[in-house]
Amino acid sequence: MVFVRYGQGPVETEKVAAVDRPASAGAPVLAVDPARARAVEDLDGRLEDISRVHAGVHGAVVFDPISGEVASFNADRRFVAASLSKLYALLTLYKAAAEDELSLNDEITMRASDVWAEGTGVLYAQPVGTTMTLRECATYLIEESDNTAEVMLNRHLGEKEIEAELRRAGATSTSYWVPNITTPNDVLLVLEAIADPSYTSPELSNEMLGIMTGTSFEDRLPQPLPEDARVAHKIGSWETTFSDAGVVLPEGAKTAEEGYYVVVFSEGVPEAAARETIRDVSLETYRTLAPAESEGDG
Repeated sequence: MVFVRYGQGPVETEKVAAVDRPASAGAPVLAVDPARARAVEDLDGRLEDISRVHAGVHGAVVFDPISGEVASFNADRRFVAASLSKLYALLTLYKAAAEDELSLNDEITMRASDVWAEGTGVLYAQPVGTTMTLRECATYLIEESDNTAEVMLNRHLGEKEIEAELRRAGATSTSYWVPNITTPNDVLLVLEAIADPSYTSPELSNEMLGIMTGTSFEDRLPQPLPEDARVAHKIGSWETTFSDAGVVLPEGAKTAEEGYYVVVFSEGVPEAAARETIRDVSLETYRTLAPAESEGDG
């Protein structure tokens, strides 16, 4: 599947209990390989091994739709979400579009109160009064992890509605905005809602995944994987908490149901050390779940 991407880019320089997951409309029925299920179970221990050899406190969850199995550690531990919160605004916006509550072609104008010059983003350098479509604002939100775009969408959608969308997706341990906390398990639920074509629509789901692919921040989950692996993801960075969360499609996979989901948090270490932990989890997961012909270090 080629994810559709909108806008133009370049410019941020973290055993889980069973959860109810939405069934993807039209998802292929895939035979469950017992060996694959065992491999995911074995991955559970290897992820803990990765955590032990790296400094810091970590949390991770990997969900394999093909086997239905989950590997995890500290999946219900609360971490600072940082810019992973931008996924909540993205999902809320596209859900509203799916229900005809708004059009992604509607325009939004940047106010002085929206400008957030700290952290990541490019819109803060644009003049107040700059107007764009909601689709373009969402693209800045994810591709550039743009903080001003998040404030704009937070204002447009309403914090209470974003919180309500999180609850509808099942993310009950997540708090949007203040305090900005979440768990690996909750982030997984948000990713599944984004990737589920029945939650919004096939077209809107594909568009969200496209915006999340090829961002300006590709040095965590995607970095150690082969070039033909497609990663739709979002990073988060705040003080000493760093994360990445996404859907990985190995070569040949056409839908999220044929790929896998991975969420990783690292807390209490510098970014370089956290990045290594995230990459090690990403590569170990890929080696476990990608077809043998797709394996490689990239």
